[in-house]
Amino acid sequence: MIWSNVDKIIDRLSPLNLLRLYRLTPPWLVDRVRIARFRQTIQWAARESPFYREAFAKWKIDPGRVRHPRDLGEFFTAPEDVVADPEKFLCAHPSIVFESSGTSGKNKNIFYSHREILQMGQIMAAGMMLMGLAPEDRVANAFDFSMWIPGMLTHSALMNGGQFCMAFGKVDPIEVYRRLETYRFNVVMGEPTWLIRLTEIAEREGSFPLKLLMGAAEEMPPNAVPWIEKVWQGAKVRMCYGSVEQGGGIGYQPCDEFEGYHVDDSDFYPELMDLDSEGYGELVYTTLRRRVMPLIRYRSRDITKLMDTPCSCGVPGMRMSRLRGRRDELVVASGGNLYPLMFERIFQSVQGLTGEWQIIFRLNGIREILEMNIETDRMDIEALEKEIHRSCTELYPDLMKNLALGIFEMRLITHPHGHIRQGRKLRRMLDQRYTANRAPEEAMVRSNPIEVERVI
Repeated sequence: MIWSNVDKIIDRLSPLNLLRLYRLTPPWLVDRVRIARFRQTIQWAARESPFYREAFAKWKIDPGRVRHPRDLGEFFTAPEDVVADPEKFLCAHPSIVFESSGTSGKNKNIFYSHREILQMGQIMAAGMMLMGLAPEDRVANAFDFSMWIPGMLTHSALMNGGQFCMAFGKVDPIEVYRRLETYRFNVVMGEPTWLIRLTEIAEREGSFPLKLLMGAAEEMPPNAVPWIEKVWQGAKVRMCYGSVEQGGGIGYQPCDEFEGYHVDDSDFYPELMDLDSEGYGELVYTTLRRRVMPLIRYRSRDITKLMDTPCSCGVPGMRMSRLRGRRDELVVASGGNLYPLMFERIFQSVQGLTGEWQIIFRLNGIREILEMNIETDRMDIEALEKEIHRSCTELYPDLMKNLALGIFEMRLITHPHGHIRQGRKLRRMLDQRYTANRAPEEAMVRSNPIEVERVI
């Protein structure tokens, strides 16, 4: 009862006062709040969610005896569980649904109430203030509003924080650039690849003295940060880590001193599973204040490291590193979530291909490259290119919209028969944007010359 009353008081705080409370709360009290909210979530889900009620019975878990995540043993919630039957997770009537893509080709449905959207907006407003946003700032919000959560959630945060803003959505960056001076925007929000495209325009046409560029949904290429900050006359680049399943941001970047995020460990209970020798593992989290669709020990598939050592910037609390990779073959790139089944579908309707292919994501400086490697004996490469382009457009218009906006570059590379698969194992998608090292079985051995390379 006491913690329920505390939460009611917290819900009434302004984002600025919530941030002050976060800075002043000692770690031991944060731990107590996190544990109390965790127990409440377990009890609620066990009572109201058909999925968790059945899962706890199957795993012989007594919800009344659960005090800590370790009491759940080897039980975790997998993304596939949500894909299979999302409405079995519901504990209360939802007001809105968002979708999150996965590796199966079927989107996950994630439900929220109106109250939760407002609550997450309040929390995220405080997180963005931690990153440097102030009530007097003027914000251009270019996060996507179509089916996904970032546009609406950041808009809710800006409404809570009191900033003047424009809800652009994911438009052509030139549309935002043309309005920067008109509305005196000093903060721009969007996906990193979109922000890079906007900065290229500013470098060519002339920039304005921005204060902040805030990104999320993808990793920002490290070597792009100093260039972006120079073009925008000293603006700071700050990143946030979140997802549709998390609802709000679980990680915020408030400082230059740390290559990673400060974790919201009072609204989430983060854990790591399957740690390696360096302390990296898969991030698993429990949502602590969601009541429509709580997620318990949800496997994010993201690989990171958690640390509780103090940050030199003075901000208290748990931290997490930049993401090192993923446990599945989903790659967050080119302004979206991409997975092998997408490309299988794209190539299925194209005649003259062997069925062997590999997608490689690279960086050319700061420019993101989506490289399609295919085997074919066709000589009409221009016609082949048009067929692949048409198939991409028909099946995945959002991907091609990002291509048209200049968010990334797509290249088609054709190879002779037997060139791509040199061994038993072939990994369909390789992300080489942030590391030069890869396992031999993951690499495509190019023993024969490349026949044709074209920019689509």
